[in-house]
Amino acid sequence: MTSDYQRDEFDEIASSGGPVGVHRAPRPWWTVAMVPLVVFIVAGLVAFIVAQLFWNTGVTPASESSASPTVEATASAEPTAEASGSTDGASEEPTEEPSETPSETAEPEPVIDYEAEIAVLNGSGITGLAGSNAAILEDAGFAAPAAANLSGDIPTANRVVYADEAFADTADEVASLLGIDTVEMDATSTDVDVEVQLVSEP
Repeated sequence: MTSDYQRDEFDEIASSGGPVGVHRAPRPWWTVAMVPLVVFIVAGLVAFIVAQLFWNTGVTPASESSASPTVEATASAEPTAEASGSTDGASEEPTEEPSETPSETAEPEPVIDYEAEIAVLNGSGITGLAGSNAAILEDAGFAAPAAANLSGDIPTANRVVYADEAFADTADEVASLLGIDTVEMDATSTDVDVEVQLVSEP
């Protein structure tokens, strides 16, 4: 069969031995399924390896996410515990008690000798003055004070004289009972332990 069409460049290619009417051959079915299968296998293998790693370390992604808030909560609670501890510590600390003020040296109790020899001498000229004051001392517990008249040097004011330091407290008590302000250690005119010299009504 003869062709009546004019010769063109395609006819030149055919005459030079090039491919004429070549088409791509269809691909086998297994090459189409290979790519997703490989991807699935690789993804499964990676998931398996990751699961094994987490299983061996005892940590799972869920536990990691739940552990973080717990740690943070614990950390945030520490200042509160410290503050509470400091408060307790402050309250438990013993308070220093103020030192007691040393008390003043107690004065010794007066030593009053109710058996001391006492004479009440009247130098005032008032009758019975010595006797009435001697009675006051006797009522106070002194043993039989003597009453007599004062002779010799007359003092300018009523006074109580004691012969020895041992009778100082006794002389003070006598002066207090009779209302006499002057108490002196001096020689007595009647050789007694305590002598009351009266020149006026006490």
